Amino acid sequence: MKITVSHAGKQHAYRHAYSVQQLGYLHRFITSTYYRRDRWPDKLANAIPKLDRALQKRTLQGLDSGRVIRNLRFEIPELWQRIVRKSGPAAERAMFRRDARFDRWVARRYAGQSDLFWGFQGSCLESMKAAKAAGQLTVCEFATAHVTAAVRILSAETEKHPEWAGTISNLNFPDWYRERLEQEPLEADFCIAASSFTKESLQEVGVAEDRICTLPLACDVDQFEFAQRDVTGPLKVLFVGGIGQRKGIKYLLQAIEKLNSPSIQLQLLGPMPADETPLNKWRKWFDYLGQTDQNGVVNKMQQADILVLPSVFEGFGLVIVEAMATGMPVITSTHSCGPEVIREGTDGFILEPDDVDGLANKISWCAENRTKLIEMGRAAHERAQKFSWAAHKKRLKVVLEGLKKEG
Repeated sequence: MKITVSHAGKQHAYRHAYSVQQLGYLHRFITSTYYRRDRWPDKLANAIPKLDRALQKRTLQGLDSGRVIRNLRFEIPELWQRIVRKSGPAAERAMFRRDARFDRWVARRYAGQSDLFWGFQGSCLESMKAAKAAGQLTVCEFATAHVTAAVRILSAETEKHPEWAGTISNLNFPDWYRERLEQEPLEADFCIAASSFTKESLQEVGVAEDRICTLPLACDVDQFEFAQRDVTGPLKVLFVGGIGQRKGIKYLLQAIEKLNSPSIQLQLLGPMPADETPLNKWRKWFDYLGQTDQNGVVNKMQQADILVLPSVFEGFGLVIVEAMATGMPVITSTHSCGPEVIREGTDGFILEPDDVDGLANKISWCAENRTKLIEMGRAAHERAQKFSWAAHKKRLKVVLEGLKKEG
């Protein structure tokens, strides 16, 4: 079976294509930007160390560059808006156009030339149609929940907490792009869901259960080294991510306020919202650690005792697996990868996003059971290994063998 993997951006698509290659199925990987450092003219950049290092974010060692097809022109407008003009809204609009233009290009040039076409949410509607017309099996992967669920959940959250509206809504895409997102799962022969939360959102819009395969995302767990904790000092509760209500930050702050304990220290790590006004009344309840690179994130994780991520709308949440890899139990919501990753009471806890009382109780339990928490951290580290890229490849093999039979 020959597989074409197509993705307009990056996400985890490079690693996915590499896994398909390792399993012997990759025909080609089509993307917008990829640094083929072993091929002309990209080899010219090798002589400029600073440029070479920067471009290596857009390559993956081991992936056969001869199988990679790229077209930078689709991403240039987005990069211009984001890097040069520093306009987030304009960059987002350019990203929507990138997805659609890339999709049309793939549909015209490359769809239908393999046995199976594997696209990604947002950039594969036209290419799936072309592939199906050519008799090819089509797959659409969803790293987050369906747009209908996003609108329903985030709109309700905005009504409940209007002061946090600027940190909740991510629904400002044009109607034509929303229509693409609505149609993609209905067009695909099979949908790949990153979590049960994503799967449920697809079933909600009419995708039959037998057309959905759950395939959790993977993590570079080796980059998140285990660290032994002790049981002294205050319980360090760490939050990692965009500091806003989409991640359930108000519910976490309410839980900390409810506990009102000097033995519990909340630390926030990640970008602040453009409007920090909603945070003002909560300033005394947290320490802000700023933003940092991956090494800094690992360091902060290794110094904390538990990660709390009560996300309202997450889809997956790789930070959960990353934290677990460092030896941290995690408290998270049902709207994440929690149900797939966390074993309740063994390496963490799972709650409804707005269960403030439940969240406060779990944090309090952690503060009162530090020795048990250390044991849970060891279990979390072991559990995280089940979501490495090596483990992902094994799961992917099972999925592809099932699709091969369908084809």
